[in-house]
Amino acid sequence: MSPPRLQSVLSSRSLFRLLLIAGALGCACPVGAGETIRTALSLRSLSPEDAAKQLPVELRGTVVFIEGPDASIVIQDDTAGTYFLGQNEHSLRPGDEVVVTGVTTPGTFLPGIGGASYEKLGHRGLPPGIPATYADFASGRHYFQRVVVEGIVHEVKPSADGGRAVLSLAMEQDFLEVRICAPLHDQHLLVDSRVRLECLASGGVNQRRQLVQPIAWMHDWSGLHVVDAAPPLDEVPLIPGSRLLAFEAMGRGGHRVRVAGEVLAAFPDGDVFLRDDSAALHVQLSQALPLSPGTKIEAVGFPKMQRFSASLVGASIVKQEAATPPQAVEVGFSELLSGGFDHELVTVAAELSGHFQEENGQVLVLQEAGWTLRVQAPPLDQMLPRGARVSVTGICRVESNTSSGVTSTPRTVSLRSRTADDVRLLSTPSWWSARRLALAVGVLLLLVAAAGLWIVALRLQVRRQTRALRRQIEHEAALEERQRIAREFHDTLEQGLTGLALRLETVQARGTDEKSGQLLRASRGLVSQIHEETRSLVSSLRRSSRDGLNLVDELKQIVAEYPAGAGPALEWQAERALPDLPSHSVHHLKMIAKEAVTNAIKHAGATRIRMTLGMKEDHLRLCIADDGCGFDPSAKREGQSGQFGCIGIEERCEKLDGSARWRSGSGGTTLEVLVPAASVSANAHPA
Repeated sequence: MSPPRLQSVLSSRSLFRLLLIAGALGCACPVGAGETIRTALSLRSLSPEDAAKQLPVELRGTVVFIEGPDASIVIQDDTAGTYFLGQNEHSLRPGDEVVVTGVTTPGTFLPGIGGASYEKLGHRGLPPGIPATYADFASGRHYFQRVVVEGIVHEVKPSADGGRAVLSLAMEQDFLEVRICAPLHDQHLLVDSRVRLECLASGGVNQRRQLVQPIAWMHDWSGLHVVDAAPPLDEVPLIPGSRLLAFEAMGRGGHRVRVAGEVLAAFPDGDVFLRDDSAALHVQLSQALPLSPGTKIEAVGFPKMQRFSASLVGASIVKQEAATPPQAVEVGFSELLSGGFDHELVTVAAELSGHFQEENGQVLVLQEAGWTLRVQAPPLDQMLPRGARVSVTGICRVESNTSSGVTSTPRTVSLRSRTADDVRLLSTPSWWSARRLALAVGVLLLLVAAAGLWIVALRLQVRRQTRALRRQIEHEAALEERQRIAREFHDTLEQGLTGLALRLETVQARGTDEKSGQLLRASRGLVSQIHEETRSLVSSLRRSSRDGLNLVDELKQIVAEYPAGAGPALEWQAERALPDLPSHSVHHLKMIAKEAVTNAIKHAGATRIRMTLGMKEDHLRLCIADDGCGFDPSAKREGQSGQFGCIGIEERCEKLDGSARWRSGSGGTTLEVLVPAASVSANAHPA
């Protein structure tokens, strides 16, 4: 832009901003409840929450843009711009003056008028546009207002439906998309021209009410004015690729340049890579063309900095001729990070550490001397194994860079291969790969662990067998000792008692007085009782501890010893479902019950005794209750005469891992014995 024109634009912009500030001070006052909004600036100043309250609006302004019959109709007054929705609107056109009434609505980006109706006052003509920069567009400050922008046309193309045109306008280093609601103009006459556009500021927004992309709208081509026409193609300067965006005292003003070189690679997306005598460069064609490697071409386009090196964008080919295919430059990984091979056709050799599929091909990951390189390749003819050594040819691209002072250096690079032939297998990986070695080590460790577990299990088995053998030996020794005691009892005490009984019978047979006879009968009865108990003891000693005994039957024998009418009344009750018990457990419980019954008769003088057997949760419960005189359970019993029975009961309970508890008072005594069911079932041998 020339200095006089620039000064004029700046003066107009300054004047407009002063007017805008004055209007804001006068019109952007807070709106009271129920007060009608009458300016666009007051409406735009509402928050989304306030705009949702449906405040009354009556706004007079000029129609500046109509998106469609049922779409947004943008109006603008002296303060700003806003919109309302049309309803099959065909009578309005830009420049009409209207009065719109309705209520406020939040809109997707700025507040507008909802439920709108209008009255057409006449045709006033479009208001002048506000000079704007790309930063004004990006900020959204002039959204839905007429603006004036200036820049160089980079591209003009039809929209997807063909009914509109899309123009790309370069404003310094930024590009503004301009959508024109008219068929395509002769784009060849506009590209590289400096133009001034009178358009509507707009843009794309997201769900967060944020401006994502600035967009300008024009009704037709009448708002476009050519300031400087594009120079003819034959006058576009030819420069080497190394001079793109390099320092020049006068600069080139953002216009097109011409480059020439041989094609290194051409991809379907329009990316073409050239090599001239000075450097390799990237050319982005407006329309992709099939070009063979080695073709010499001349291309005209706009210099633009992309990633690390300057490229030519929006380019078109003006000349081409066939030539021999180019040779790739063989480089190492470290050389790629120097930055001198950006856009160059290179060949590297490295180890393949991995690969995965993409939509358009494969991505190979190469490693060499601690460096990692990502390669984008087309679909390959064969699946390369990991660990193989491969040679890859492709275009080097700097993906990211880092700055130190004023110098920028590459940080990561990648390769883009042209065809499947650019990837060659040099050697297959060794069978002893890291994965297989790790697998072998894992199997070996597993075998060692299995052997260790087997040894531990074997030791446990030996210990179990040893304990079982020890128990068997102890059991046999105990059985042998019991049989020995039984023999001694049978051969001594039982024989002696038998002889004593015979002598008493002999004495009684000879005749005695009444008193002596009673004494002899009593003595014979006592001897018979002792004899019977001795025989029972010998029988118990002879019986193996493994012989099955039934606790219920054993307790019934105790009851049977005290028939009804002969001494105290003995009641008995047992549950049906009781666990199977080993003989020694049955013996201990029987002796406990017998001792408790004997104590109740002998010491308590009981007349009624009740014995119950059952399960209480996970314990076997034996309870003996009497109505005798009772005793003090807390008194010290050890060593006292007549108190050895209670001590014996406690000792037998301990052998069964159980407990004995006495509750005694003037109403009688209750003995409760609790033995864990698991304990009496597990103790298969005498303790």
